[in-house]
Amino acid sequence: MTHEVKETEGKPKRLSEAIFENLNEGITVADCSLPDMPLIYVNRAFEVLTGYAADEVIGKNCRFLHREERDQPGLEKLRACLRDGSPCTVVVRNFRKDGSLFYNELHLSPIYDAGGQVAYYIGIQRDVTDRKYAEESLWKLNEDLVQANRTLNEVNQRLNELLYVAAHDLKSPLTSILLSLEILQQKAGQMPAREQKRYIKQLHTVTRHMRDIVIDLLEARRVDSDTADLHLEPISVAFMVKTVLRFYRDMARAKNVSLKLTVSPKTPNACADRNCVLVVIDNIVSNAIKYSPRGGKVKLRVGKRDGRIRLEVRDNGPGIRAEDMPKLFGRFVKLGAEPTGGEHSTGLGLYIVKNYVEMMNGRVWAESGDENGTAFIVELPQAK
Repeated sequence: MTHEVKETEGKPKRLSEAIFENLNEGITVADCSLPDMPLIYVNRAFEVLTGYAADEVIGKNCRFLHREERDQPGLEKLRACLRDGSPCTVVVRNFRKDGSLFYNELHLSPIYDAGGQVAYYIGIQRDVTDRKYAEESLWKLNEDLVQANRTLNEVNQRLNELLYVAAHDLKSPLTSILLSLEILQQKAGQMPAREQKRYIKQLHTVTRHMRDIVIDLLEARRVDSDTADLHLEPISVAFMVKTVLRFYRDMARAKNVSLKLTVSPKTPNACADRNCVLVVIDNIVSNAIKYSPRGGKVKLRVGKRDGRIRLEVRDNGPGIRAEDMPKLFGRFVKLGAEPTGGEHSTGLGLYIVKNYVEMMNGRVWAESGDENGTAFIVELPQAK
């Protein structure tokens, strides 16, 4: 709607009012000569923007639009400009009469009197809610992209670490295999049977060592890439322990290490993933034998504790130093204690154990002291 501008002595005043009334932006005028700088004029666009009629706001300070949000950064800047008598542009969170939020881009301009004092402040108000939400969406998208890039860099770094470990750890056993095969080839038909068996045993040991490295690297890759597809089902932890122990009888016998398993009667099944449990038990049993002295003892116990299925594997090896305990389950960790038989370790086994146990909603920890051996305890949820 437009206003007719009549040819009268008040034409300049009526012309300015007509212009203000026909602007799309909300216009306010505050009187700085009165206490609390009340509004003395608002245009129709302001009424549409805020939902307040002119007679509801004339005589009030415009802070009523802020409601309880009085600590906004934009308001701090606004108050400073009002104190200094300077112009400013800010974006503040305001509320309409119906309580709905909108972002108000407010531009304030002072009007000075003949004495150079600020007599009025003209405010130009624009609803920039859509723009503000678009900016926030762009910032969120940018943050997501930054995080995705950071994650990608971390994955690439871990892949590089895995490749380095694979190249470094497989180089020596491959060299040993090639040398042994070359000797066997050169002395074929001439080597005594006992010596042949020694080389074959060595090849078997080195090949198993390489297999263990590859398995650890693949399992670590599954953990890091979050590709482990778990199938939780009722399983007997005791049966799984017995299965693993069969594969480690020869390794234990070579060091004269005794393996003793105790299973509490009527131990319920655990709710767990069969493959993950095998990997967990394999790593813990392997470590216990590796760090046991010759003639040592590894004791395993399966039972129920506080509604959870508990596996405890205890050795009487050198123990874990106190300073090594916080990093025990980290990636590529090399501890102060060394395997007692010169066995190899990738530094990934316990990292895999911790991640798999936690993925099955269980927990794992170690109890140890210098020269007192080590106990690894795994607890898994009981099957319903």
